Amino acid sequence: MASFDFNPIADYVILKFKCPECGTENETDALSVPTPDFAAENHRDSCNYDEYEHECSNCGHIFDITINNGIYGGDGEISDVDDVSVEEEFPEDDYYEEFKSSFFDEHVVETIDVLDKIDALDEISRKLLYRTLYANVISSMEAYLSDRLIQKVLSSEDNKRLFVENFKDFNDSKISISDIFKQMENLDSYIKKTLRDIIYHNLPRVKNIYKTTLSVDLGDVSELMKCISIRHDIVHRNGKDKNGNLRDISKDDVSILAQKVSDFIQNIENQFLMQSIDDSEIDSLFNL
Repeated sequence: MASFDFNPIADYVILKFKCPECGTENETDALSVPTPDFAAENHRDSCNYDEYEHECSNCGHIFDITINNGIYGGDGEISDVDDVSVEEEFPEDDYYEEFKSSFFDEHVVETIDVLDKIDALDEISRKLLYRTLYANVISSMEAYLSDRLIQKVLSSEDNKRLFVENFKDFNDSKISISDIFKQMENLDSYIKKTLRDIIYHNLPRVKNIYKTTLSVDLGDVSELMKCISIRHDIVHRNGKDKNGNLRDISKDDVSILAQKVSDFIQNIENQFLMQSIDDSEIDSLFNL
């Protein structure tokens, strides 16, 4: 059985592999990626899955395929093969290429669209949807933080080393000398799994990881933590606070939160942009 990973933003995945029975190169149809549960508290609970079968085009051997997708990443398995490659398809290639690091952006656009469409509903329905949209904005922000961190860490050997050396949970890990090369071979997968399992609504902890690994300062997260607390009440207390009072979320509350998170993410992206510009380019910008 072979495992594979894919970007959670993808609409479809296509698997390519060699049939172990006859040696024929196979390519599946475009397999639809399930939508995560964005109201879930963690990656595991957010995962939805679909099951497929693929028949070898030559010998008819049947391969069982499972595709899982959660708020912090997608993965899957295919039976009876040792190696598989994945091709991803996205709904709007131009849009994705422009915002491929920002899972959040896709959802904030949908949120604003929905806000304008539910004005005609009755008050009870509107307030229920406002609470749901509020929670979804926070979930989308967490998905962005996860997706961007994983992409940045795995794209640079320097970042991998900084993450491994500074991540406190690794301090007590014991590795025998005989297992060093095995650990190195599986390092990327281990880092990815570790990053997915982080609770991204714990912004102070996430802030420390971004700072020590990527030299990116998330800034003051205290106001967003208050919003995350509201989201917790919506998801886990049926919209009520600790005292049993129903959270009264308005259309403006959702719009303000969406803008607040958008500014938060833009600050992160601006820092990444500045890191990508070398000193000579910076000098030229200021000497214009």
